[in-house]
Parts: sequence; structure tokens; C-alpha cells
Amino acid sequence: MRNYLLAILSGILFSISWPVNGIVYFVFFAFVPLFIIVENFDFNQKRAAWKFMFFSFLSFLVFNLFTTYWVFYASPFGAAAAFILNSLFMSLVMLIYFYSTKILSKRLAYFSFVIFWLSFEYLHLNWDLSWPWLTLGNVFSESLFLINWYKYTGILGGSLWVIIINILVFELLKSRSGSKIFSFVIALSLPIIISFFLQKNQSESVSGKIDVVVVQPNVDPYYEKFSIDYQKQLNDFISLAKTKIDSNTILLIGPETALQESIWESKIEYAESIIELKKLQDEFPKLNILLGATTYKLFEKNEQKSSTARQFRTEDLWYDIFNSAIYISDAGNISVYHKTKLVPGAEKIPFPILFNNFSALSVDLGGVSGSLGSENSIETFDVADFDLLPLICYESIYGDLNSQKIFDVICIITNDGWWKNTSGYKQHFSYAKLRAIEQNRSIIRCANTGISSFITSNGDVTHVANWDEQKVIKSQIETFDNITFYNTYGDYLGRICSFISLIFVLMLFVKSKIQ
Repeated sequence: MRNYLLAILSGILFSISWPVNGIVYFVFFAFVPLFIIVENFDFNQKRAAWKFMFFSFLSFLVFNLFTTYWVFYASPFGAAAAFILNSLFMSLVMLIYFYSTKILSKRLAYFSFVIFWLSFEYLHLNWDLSWPWLTLGNVFSESLFLINWYKYTGILGGSLWVIIINILVFELLKSRSGSKIFSFVIALSLPIIISFFLQKNQSESVSGKIDVVVVQPNVDPYYEKFSIDYQKQLNDFISLAKTKIDSNTILLIGPETALQESIWESKIEYAESIIELKKLQDEFPKLNILLGATTYKLFEKNEQKSSTARQFRTEDLWYDIFNSAIYISDAGNISVYHKTKLVPGAEKIPFPILFNNFSALSVDLGGVSGSLGSENSIETFDVADFDLLPLICYESIYGDLNSQKIFDVICIITNDGWWKNTSGYKQHFSYAKLRAIEQNRSIIRCANTGISSFITSNGDVTHVANWDEQKVIKSQIETFDNITFYNTYGDYLGRICSFISLIFVLMLFVKSKIQ
């Protein structure tokens, strides 16, 4: 019974530390109950590994359920899969630590835990089952004053900090020696001191300012988005935009899938929605427009098809579907960006050879099921002499996706209505502030049903359009041209740990054979 209570306590500590309503400092104690289980576990009992695995799984299942319960509203099957698989992956890392304590010295076992956990989080950012929502470094998204150094480490630096403090707290519980207290105080305070120093001495190189209008249409994705006529939705969008646009407005932003017309990319200039938006530009000659749409690409007969290409039922023709951002410059040129980080189960069937038959159980995104295309030929849009980086929905939780790219401002378009009025859309919005810190860039965020806003380069939020609110917001945002360390090197912590973890796997194998 004691181990059950400790496992549940661990899951609760993780959960009550999580944004947006949690108290972040609880995360520094969340692993401790699991460390206590490991410390007092009888390795010689029958099926010891399976029993410990169960307690770990229980802990992380509580964590996943309490923090990402909202996935259930969009897809019950997807939610169950996410809860079980994510809890299982986290438990496997704990199982490796469990074995390490038996085979390695205490310090090496702790070190292996740090290495394997960061390797797991890095893998979870970069494979078909990617679900990095609960990456430990995300926990500080409402406590930015603690982590201004993310511009050097990204969120994996936050994960590293969380694990180190948990280890030191556990050691303090066992004995309160002077050296342990000193190590704990330094490990806890030094990152905070560095963060305050960086914030106080931040020298920003403002390269320009731009007038932006963001439209939040507030169209219900379940009952209105895909049933209301696309012309009416377009007319409503333009009418809303005109309430704030003036002769100085440079950029108009609409949310993900704002355009509901079926748009073929080869004939995009003839789409009715594009024609109407260009008429708006005739009224406001300086205006550039960026908004979301579902676009279609037809493959020529001799053209190489993508892995996600679909065949017309009655013809030997193939096409692909994309979740896209369409950009219309003030000169009338049209560019299309395709979303590259697709939501597993909703927009992309992971490991299609194994799971393609489960596509019917995924989220219904307006009649489109199966895997969307993700091939892309552009990264940024050129807007009035500055570069804008578009991110569509789920892409905004991937910090490394933005590394080694040159841009002046970030624009996130999303449709968070799938998660209804839960903590899901709030967490998604909160995570966007981490991207501002990592890149030292202003962020324009446009959502269909909330939250839309402008985020400064230090994570401050201005001009908010809240949940279930039809609203147009306007602001003058600053652009920057300085490059952060994280922009240059990305998730280098994950890559380093992944390499070291291979050495530890070999070490564990050899030592286990010797023993």
C-alpha cells in the first residue's frame, strides 16, 4: 500500500505543478516519491522489475490524466492511446534507472537517469509518436522569470534543472550534511540568479516595427466550422478585419483553416477566397495577408508522388492534402507554407504500415482523415522587408523546429476549439511564451476560438482575445535581428545525451553480464 500511495503522490505533484493553474515549485519534488520506492524496493522478489514498472506507470498515468484529460474531447481513442503510451515511455526510463541502481554506483545511476530522461524527451520530439506536451521544461511557461536562460538551452535545460533538484532533494531527505545542503542551494539558486541577470541586462536590437491586425472569428469547430458556407465565413472575416485595418496596417492575420474553400495550389490565384482577399488589398495597398487553409496538390502523371498521396476513386490521378498557411503579399504574390509537424493520430498516422487501419478513429478535421502531406519548400514569408516565421498549431510546441532559421518575428495560427473550454488551449497558449524566450522574438498568435494575442520577446502578453470571444486586436510589434545561442544550436542537450545514452546502454549490458 505504501508504494501505491507514493506512486500516486508523485503523479499528483507533477500535476499540481503544471501550467496554467499549478504551483511550479512542486515539480522539484515530483520524482522524490519514485526515488523512495526504488531505494526501498526488494530487488530479489519475484518479478521485481514488472512490479516496479507498474508503480512507475501508475504515477505517470495520474500525471498524464490530470494534465492532458482534454484530449478526450477531440478523440477518445486518441486520448486513451496518448495516456497509455506516454505513461509507458516515461515508465521505461524509470525502469532503466531501477536497473542502474543495482548495477552501477549511486552517482553513475543518477547520471544515467539524467541522460536517459533527456534522451527520451529528445526522442519524443523527433519521431512518429511525438507527443512532447509534457516535456518537463514546459512546466515553467507561467514562470518565465525563472528561465530567461532558455535562450541558451531551450526547454530541455528546464528538464535538466528539474531532475537535478529532485535528486538533491531526495539526498537531503536521507541525510542533511553540509555539502548536500550547499549543493542543493547552489543548484536551485544559480539558474534563478542567471535568469534575473539576463533579464536585467538584456540588450535588445530592435530592427523595426510593424502594424498588425489579428482576427479571431470564434467559429465553433464542431458545429459551425465545416457546416457554414465558406463564402459567409470569408465575408464575416473580411467584415471583422475592416473594423481595425487602416492605411498603416501592414499585416492581417487569420487563424488556422480560416478559409474553408477547397483550394488547389496549381490554381490558387483563381480561388474565390483569394480573389476576395485581393479586393481587400485594393482598398488597403500596404496590406499583406496571412491565414490558414486546407490546400490540395495534384501530381502530374510523371511526377514523383509523396508517401501521403491519395488516388482519385475513378481516375489514375493522385493528390495530396495539406494544412497550410497562405500568404498574399501587398504585391499580389502568393506563397504557401505546409505544416510539417503533424498531430499523431489526427493529421498523421504514425508508423502507417502498422496503424493505417486506425485512421477512422482519429479526430475528424472537417472530413479529412488519414495522413496529411508535410513536404515544404519554404520556411519564412518576406513581409515589408522583414522575415516572418509561420507556425501552425502543434508546431508551436517544438522549439528546435525554429533553430537555424533566420527570421524577425514568429506568427502562430491555430484552432484550439477542438479541446473545448479546458486547460488544453490555455497550456498551448502558455507554451508559445517559451518560444519567445528561446528566440528573443515577438510572437503574433491568432486562434479561431482563443487565445489570440501579441507576445513580446520577453514573454509578456498584450492585446488578448479570450476564449469564445469574437474579437479583432491590433498592435505595433517590434522586430529583432539578434540571434540567440539556442537558435544556432537547437536541442544540443538532447543530442549530447542521446550519444552518451548509447555508451550507458553498453555499460549496463556489460556490467549485467559480469555480475
